[in-house]
Amino acid sequence: MRVLLTNDDGPLNDQFSNYIRPFVQTLKRLYPHWQLTICVPHVQKSWIGKAHLAGKKLSAQFLYSKMDSDDNSYLGPFIQPQVALEGSKLPRQAINPEVSRDDIEWILIDGTPASCSNIGLHHLATEPFDLVISGPNLGRNTSVAYITSSGTVGAAMEAVIAGNEVKAVAVSWAYFNGNKNVNNSIMEMAARRSLQIIEHLYENWDPVTDFYSINIPLINSLSLETKAVYTSVWENRWGPIFSGPNVGSATNNSEIEDGNEYQMISFNWAPDFKSHTDSKHHRSDQMVDRDVIEDGLISVTPLRATFQSTSTLKGELELPCPLETQFEGVCAITIDPQEYIYLPLKSAFQKWLPSLKIVSELPKNDTAVIHYGDYEDLDMERLGQDPQYIANSYIYRKALIRKHYLTQTIQYYKAKNPNTILSKAYLESFNIDLDYAEFLDDALDENWELRQELESEQKWWILKPSMSDKGQGIRVFKTIDDLQTIFDSFDEDDTDDESNVQDDNKIIISQLRHFIIQEYLDKPLLLPSMGNRKFHIRCYICCQGSLKVFVYNRMLALFAPNRFIPLEQGKYSPTSVDDLVCHLTNTCLQSNKAKKSLSVVEFDALDEISSADKTKIKEQIHQIAHDVFLAAMQVNSLNFQPLANAFETFGVDFLVGENLEVKLLEINAYPDFKQTGDDLKDLINDLFDCTIEKLIYPLATGKEVRNANEKNNLVEVLDYSANNWQ
Repeated sequence: MRVLLTNDDGPLNDQFSNYIRPFVQTLKRLYPHWQLTICVPHVQKSWIGKAHLAGKKLSAQFLYSKMDSDDNSYLGPFIQPQVALEGSKLPRQAINPEVSRDDIEWILIDGTPASCSNIGLHHLATEPFDLVISGPNLGRNTSVAYITSSGTVGAAMEAVIAGNEVKAVAVSWAYFNGNKNVNNSIMEMAARRSLQIIEHLYENWDPVTDFYSINIPLINSLSLETKAVYTSVWENRWGPIFSGPNVGSATNNSEIEDGNEYQMISFNWAPDFKSHTDSKHHRSDQMVDRDVIEDGLISVTPLRATFQSTSTLKGELELPCPLETQFEGVCAITIDPQEYIYLPLKSAFQKWLPSLKIVSELPKNDTAVIHYGDYEDLDMERLGQDPQYIANSYIYRKALIRKHYLTQTIQYYKAKNPNTILSKAYLESFNIDLDYAEFLDDALDENWELRQELESEQKWWILKPSMSDKGQGIRVFKTIDDLQTIFDSFDEDDTDDESNVQDDNKIIISQLRHFIIQEYLDKPLLLPSMGNRKFHIRCYICCQGSLKVFVYNRMLALFAPNRFIPLEQGKYSPTSVDDLVCHLTNTCLQSNKAKKSLSVVEFDALDEISSADKTKIKEQIHQIAHDVFLAAMQVNSLNFQPLANAFETFGVDFLVGENLEVKLLEINAYPDFKQTGDDLKDLINDLFDCTIEKLIYPLATGKEVRNANEKNNLVEVLDYSANNWQ
């Protein structure tokens, strides 16, 4: 999501704008997938409403602050950007070695907040913004008297009027008893609660509302459980806010005309805020913003761009609200901080378990731990014995993740449950063990059903090594002679062309031994808009404890690099790279970066598939997920042992036939999340956010998130313990 941030208090400043730094730092830490641009007035521009300086040419300057800074220090100002950033309309190059891409850039405009909003929307970025946040304002914006004068609200209103259907919110942090300076913990909590409310409003936008005005009380009791309430604007009226008239002195406030001296009359800014409380009327059907703030709650006022509050939203906002964790330990994230998933994972933990300390190494003592790391880094002995050690993988799951075990699991389950969806959703498959290519005939003698199928030459087949991944060793063939040729090519030691893709995914038979031979789906669903390329669906399936299974409903479509060519005997060579490439949808085998960027899209973005057909496909995936994990529990429990103190995310691949029937291909542990790429990283960010909320938080606290997020894209498909399956 692309976010433009502005305000009316200006850039980093201890006196006039001391709230914006903790807000920005919290936003970038908890929502790293939000692409943030900051454009604010170069000095404080409060009490200016939605104003522009007509006729004035506006100029920009640039400041840079450190993400981990605990004060309002910065580098600058500069008259040119000091760092090169993608997606910017401004002329940019890396100029200053003291400024890095990780620093926070502040674009300063010598104009009003509304002008900052307008310039930001139309002149700073190549892609349109999704959301404008104005604030956090130093003080409160409640009541007609304040809100109509507010530059913070004015910038949000300008975004609505000047933007192309952009959403906007104005955020104010209300201090009490004249104390503008509160401690860092209160500002941190105000930032967290502000962002949580903004995210909720964005995802549940009221179509009648143009923008929202949010007021957060800066009080010691502020927490993630402080209620947020929809309000209307308190319709009070101003009295005098200036004192005077004053007669200026003859030295500096006088004019001489026709020999006579006239002294200038002036009025001083002197609002008596306590006296401006007379109300025109209260709406009886809704609380007003002033009263809600005075009660120590959060006011959320839905507004039209005509300064009219809407009447459609009332009552308390049903925000997902974590309880304080009862998990007295730490969170150990031991994967490399440069990994694709590190920041989304860390941000999700900080969002849902804010009091949990995050460390980079597994504690050596018996401290309670939530551990997310590579499989070989997990303490398997402790995982099997200590309920206070929660880890991101089960110990035993071969029944699902090894292809020949998966085939056995499904075959056994189908024998007991012939009506299962797996009977048609898992293509006919055979296991074959082989040490060397020369022993293929003996292996087929031991598997006479497979030999009969191959000798009939009625179907096309696909060969897959059981324990390989990333497309290694996959081949398509039809006859026994084809299969022998494939295995012979694996045993060859030399190749004339080292860059050949076929050699890149070649395997050594004696090191793998176990293979499956599976019926090939030769009539896949093809989409003309995507070049009639074959694709498979990558679905993330999350498991918790022993055993709940959830399907992540935001799925990926991974396309082959070339147009699909139907298989035809005599025209297809089982060892030809050129013939094979249009049948493989594994993006890791696609070396061309330009092609790779066109090979992964979000499944829901495929407009050529109707909403009804997408629903039909997802319903099949849900049922397949239910049955295959149930099968592992019931018929292969030796090789699938889910633990009460563990969770795991699997990458599961499906094919869709031209008749819209879904076929299960394989289940992968520790899926390669980075194949999603930067353009779709929001999908992975959301996956981890959903996972922490729905899987890990309950494991850590023993409680569900109160007012759980209805937008959570994890759909529960199996609760084995609750159903007491036998």
